[in-house]
Amino acid sequence: MKIGINSNGQSGSEKVINIATSELGYLEKRSNSNLDSKTANAGSGNYTKYWRDIKPDYQGQPWCACFVTWCFVQAFGKDKATALLKHYPYVYCPTMANLFTLNANPKIGDIVIFKRNGTFVHTGIVISVNGDYFQTIEGNTSGGSAIIANGGGVCKKGYYNSKLPGTKFCRPNYDLIKEDLTMAQYEELKNEISQLTETVKVLATELHDLKHPMIYNYIDKNMPEWARSAVSWAVENGILNGDENGLNLDDKDLRFITMMYRMRKQ
Repeated sequence: MKIGINSNGQSGSEKVINIATSELGYLEKRSNSNLDSKTANAGSGNYTKYWRDIKPDYQGQPWCACFVTWCFVQAFGKDKATALLKHYPYVYCPTMANLFTLNANPKIGDIVIFKRNGTFVHTGIVISVNGDYFQTIEGNTSGGSAIIANGGGVCKKGYYNSKLPGTKFCRPNYDLIKEDLTMAQYEELKNEISQLTETVKVLATELHDLKHPMIYNYIDKNMPEWARSAVSWAVENGILNGDENGLNLDDKDLRFITMMYRMRKQ
């Protein structure tokens, strides 16, 4: 069994949302420099670290979908991101509409695709839902409540779903990402497995003894010390005679004889 360890103990949706949150305030660049800085070389050229890391030859193009892809890759790696997004890279909003069931209502961790004039034009990650109101983190947008499909940065946004006709929500199957154990959970599980292993060993020994009981033919070191005096007494007093093979006593016999011996002394 393979156990993934994540020191934060986050679920799949939490991991991708935390990655997206850490990018808030990033501004696109006027040119292909200072891409890792959130604010340096800010401009309107659509140059970003997201294109550099995901699809460099698209540098300078609108990058809202690329931002979503980048967050998923950062959270899970390319292979798992590809499984969750059902393709790679996600760079074009209408593609999601062809690959996913289009839900009318949001859930945390969904990928929202906004519709305008009959076309899906913008996208982001749903980070909270409260009735009709939901919040997102989006790339290539700007502040305010309007849908900005080609803005200048990474922003947190809020909308009322009922006011967004045609907008849909794509739901990644986070069950594909086995939830990781925290270190504390891992240590607890390891201790429980160790205890169970010891219990199994004891039960196996007891089962073996039941199937193959120990036979004591002589009063020697093989016989438990606690039973030797009682068995000697029983032999000396003619209670035990044995046969040509010896006394032929098992553990039950030893306990019974010992009980008789102790009762005699009372």
